[in-house]
Amino acid sequence: MIGGATAGSSWAYRLDPNLLPARASIGPGAAAGAAFIIDRENAIIRRMAASGRSATFAVAVSAYAGVAVRVEPNGEAGSVRVFVELLHRDPSLTLPLVVADDPDQAAADWRAWGRALNLPLLVVAQDGSVTAPLATIGGIAAATAKPRRRHSYFAARRPRFLTRRKPGRAPSERIKGREIIARN
Repeated sequence: MIGGATAGSSWAYRLDPNLLPARASIGPGAAAGAAFIIDRENAIIRRMAASGRSATFAVAVSAYAGVAVRVEPNGEAGSVRVFVELLHRDPSLTLPLVVADDPDQAAADWRAWGRALNLPLLVVAQDGSVTAPLATIGGIAAATAKPRRRHSYFAARRPRFLTRRKPGRAPSERIKGREIIARN
């Protein structure tokens, strides 16, 4: 399997989001025997058809719903396996990106893949429902509006019009004697 992890690591399978285009082959499962190449614009999927011929599909990355994370029990008590996938409406076009036993490492890759492909982050629940944990507007994560500068940090300070410099003042002593005026 191309894109596999090194021996002894907690990664069962990992593609690096910083090294695009990424190449991998899909092992056992629904899309077994398939290979794919993914870059920022396209995913090219090659799989063997039942007739023995290979079929190649080019799918735009924008056609994918997002980068999804799915958590499943790993057979041992208290242990889980985390799957990060490029999620498509058609399950045969969904591509695995990361399979790991450590949720923290998989979460970092989940966010990195979302940034690299400019796709929303999704969570697949145990019942198969898909939700977006972060609200997005286009490719940008939406957050709550921050208060305006004038009303937060600078509220206890002097108003802007009082921070201007004061004009110089005449000396308090008056000039005594005759005043000399220069004339041409």
